[in-house]
Amino acid sequence: MYAKPFFTVVLSEIILSLQNSRVKELVKLRESPRRRRELGLFPIEGLREIEVGIDAERNFTEVYFCPSFFRKRGEDILLHRFNETEAELFELGKDAFAKSSYRENPDGVIALAQTFDLQPSRLSLGASPLVLVLDEVEKPGNLGAVLRSAEAFGVNAVLLSDAAVDFFNPNVIRSSQGLSLRMPVAVGSKTESLDFLRAHNLRICGSGSKNAVPFWEGDFTNGVALLLGSEREGLGPFWIENQDESLVIPMSGSAGSQNLSVSAACFLSEAARQRFSQ
Repeated sequence: MYAKPFFTVVLSEIILSLQNSRVKELVKLRESPRRRRELGLFPIEGLREIEVGIDAERNFTEVYFCPSFFRKRGEDILLHRFNETEAELFELGKDAFAKSSYRENPDGVIALAQTFDLQPSRLSLGASPLVLVLDEVEKPGNLGAVLRSAEAFGVNAVLLSDAAVDFFNPNVIRSSQGLSLRMPVAVGSKTESLDFLRAHNLRICGSGSKNAVPFWEGDFTNGVALLLGSEREGLGPFWIENQDESLVIPMSGSAGSQNLSVSAACFLSEAARQRFSQ
C-alpha cells in the first residue's frame, strides 16, 4: 500500500478525467514542438531526469504525480524537494497519468519546466575548449545519446547547427538521462555556428571521407570543434568548405557508416585520450 507522503502541500482534488484541460495540455506539450514554443514550457518525466533538472536549477511550474505508479524509489523525497520551489503539485488518477505519460512503464512523476535560452552567445568557453557541433541532427534519440557521450568525455559545449529536432523533445531528455538539462548546449544556423567557432579561434575538424585522414591523427589537444553531419546526408557543402581538417573513422566491414551517436563516441573518446594524456 502507498504510504502517506511526508511532503506538505495543499492539493486540489485528484484529477481523474481524461478530458481534463490539464491532462490535455500535458499531451499537447509532449507531442507538439509548436505548443512548447508557444507556452515556453516542456515536460520532464522520470525521477532521475527531474532530479537532474532540479540540480541544474531549471524553473519548474507544475508537477503531476500518481502514487499508483510509484516504485518506492524516493518519489516522496523528490516531491518534497518541490516544497522549496514555486511549482504547483497536482495528483492524477492512474488513467489520467497514463494518458499524459510518454513512457510504457511510467514511474509516476511528470514536471513542467520553462524552456531556457539556447543562443550561442550564452555559452562560456574556457581555455582550449572541446566543442561538439552537430549539423542538421534529426533524431531525438540520437541527440540524447550523443549528449551522454559529450558529458562523459568532457565536452565543454554542444552546438546544434540548423537542428531538425526540437531540443526540448521529451525523447531527447529521456535518452540523455536528463543530461540535456545541464549540458551547455546552443542552437543556431550554420552561419551563426561558424561565426561562433571562428570568434573563439577553434580549429574545425569535420567527419567525412573525401581527403580525410584517420580520426586518431587529428590534434584535439588545443581548442577544437568536432563536427558531425546529419544522420542521412553527412556533412553538406557549407561545412565541407569551412572545415579545417577532414577526419574519418576507418572501417574494415561492409557498413558504409556508423550511427551518429557511435561516431560521436569514437571521436570524443580519442579527444579525451589525447587531453588526459597531456
